[in-house]
Amino acid sequence: MAGARIKYVVEEVYGRYVGIGLNGREFYCNTIPLPSKAEAEADLRATCYSAWGDSIEMAQEYHIPLAYELAITVNKLFGGEEVDLSWIKLARHPREKFWRAILLMRAIPRGRVTTYGELARAVGTSPRAAGNYASRNPFPLIVPCHRVIRSDMRIGGYSYGPILKASLLISEGVRVDLDTGKVDPARVMRSEELLSIEEVRNLVGYHQTRLRI
Repeated sequence: MAGARIKYVVEEVYGRYVGIGLNGREFYCNTIPLPSKAEAEADLRATCYSAWGDSIEMAQEYHIPLAYELAITVNKLFGGEEVDLSWIKLARHPREKFWRAILLMRAIPRGRVTTYGELARAVGTSPRAAGNYASRNPFPLIVPCHRVIRSDMRIGGYSYGPILKASLLISEGVRVDLDTGKVDPARVMRSEELLSIEEVRNLVGYHQTRLRI
C-alpha cells in the first residue's frame, strides 16, 4: 500500500536553508536552518524517513506558501525567539508511544528541561526508548527535543551536535555549565509535571498542544 505523499521544499531564510515536509496542511518533518540547500534537502529526507519509514513517499516541490511560513517560524526558534505555534498541525504518528513522546516533548516549556528517564516514565517506556524517540523527532525546534537531557544533568546527544544543543538551551534561559556540560537541576520537569500539562491541554481540547514556545 502506498504511503502518505509528502511534498517537500527547501526554503531560503536570511541566508540559511530550512527543509519542510507537508501533506496538505499536516506537517510531517523539518530541518533546522542549515548552511546549504543540498545539506538541508539531504537532512530533511533523512529526518523524515527516519521517523516515518515506509509509511511515506516524498516528492519535491518548488513553492508551497505554507512551507515558507513554517521555515520562518523555525528560523525564529533557532534564533531563540518566543514563537506562537498554535497554528501548526503536526501529522499524528501511527506508533502510539512515539506520538505520546512527541506530544510530551512539545509540552516542555521554554526555560525548562526534562530527562530521558522522566520522559520515559511519562510515556511508559524505557529511558533507552525515550532517547530513541527524541533522536528520531521529525520536528526539531517545533518539538523541542533539545530540552531533553541526561539524568546526570549533562546535556546529552543531539542530532545537530551538543554545542548547538547547549546554545539553544542558553538562549531559552537555561543555565548550562560549559565546563561540565551540566544543566541547572532546578530547571528539570518531573514526569508528573509533564503529565499534568498534557492532561490540562487534553481537557481544554488542545490535543495538538497549542502553546507558545
